[in-house]
Amino acid sequence: MGVMQLGVPQIVENETNFCGGIDFGHLQRVKIGELIGPRTAAFQFVIRQSALAHVREHGDSSPRAEICGVLVGDVYRDDIGAFAYVEHIIEGQSATGSAGQVTFTADTWQHIQLLMDKQYPDLRIVGWYHTHPGHGIFLSDMDIFLHESFFGLPWQCALVYDPRSGEEGLFTAKQGQAERLEYLIEADEASTGGSDKPTAFGAESTAANPAPAVKPGKAPQNPRKNRWFGTLGRFFLAIIGLALFTCMGALAGLLIRMQHLQIPDWIQNMVRG
Repeated sequence: MGVMQLGVPQIVENETNFCGGIDFGHLQRVKIGELIGPRTAAFQFVIRQSALAHVREHGDSSPRAEICGVLVGDVYRDDIGAFAYVEHIIEGQSATGSAGQVTFTADTWQHIQLLMDKQYPDLRIVGWYHTHPGHGIFLSDMDIFLHESFFGLPWQCALVYDPRSGEEGLFTAKQGQAERLEYLIEADEASTGGSDKPTAFGAESTAANPAPAVKPGKAPQNPRKNRWFGTLGRFFLAIIGLALFTCMGALAGLLIRMQHLQIPDWIQNMVRG
C-alpha cells in the first residue's frame, strides 16, 4: 500500500496551480516536528499527535455508538513538498449516532462553524473522522456518500477509529470507491507543553528527520486496559467481601449464644434480632 497520488499539480515557483480551491504554487511554508514515517515528494497527510489523541479520547467515550467530528488544519509545503496537515479536531456535538451509523445534523454543522470562526479562522476543514465500535476500519457505502458529498476535495480525508480494537485508518473516496491512505504522525510540541502552531521557516532550514523504523500509516497503538476483566474483577471482589461479612456475622452470633464473647448488650440484641 503506497501513498496515494491525489492529482496535485507539481509545485513550481511563480506559477499558479489551483487544486480543490487551493493555490499549490504559493503555499505557506512551515516546519513540522519529528515525524513517524518518512517524508516524500508525493502529497502526504500529516496528523498532529495531539489531534489523533483527541480523536481516540472522543471515540473511547462512546464504545457502543458511533461519534464523529471534523479535522482542522491546512495545506502547506516544506523543502520536500506539499502536505495536508491535521492540527486540531472539532467534536461533532449534537450528532446522532447508533452502533452502525452517525449523522451530522444541522446543529452539528452550526457548532462546527461557530468554533471554526472563533478558534480557527485562518484554518480549513481538511477532513472528518468517525468511529466504528467493534466493526473494524473501512468506509461503508454511507461513509463514502458522506465523504464525497461534504469532504470530496482532493486534500480532504476520512479518519476511522475503532475504540474497541484501538485500530485507526485514513481513507479517501472517489466515484463511489474508498481507498486507504498512508499518513505520517507528528510528535508535536503541544503534547510536551510547547508551541501549538507550526513554525515558519526560511530557505536555510531543513525538514524534520523521520523515524525510519516505523512504517507510515500505522499509528502507535496505545496500551488499552481490558474493561471486561476490570469490571468482572470488581464484581467478584464484592461477592467475596459480602460472603466474608455474612460468615463473620454468623460466627459472631454463634459465639454470643455460646457465651464465649463478652459483647455489649446492644450488639447482642441486634444479632439476636
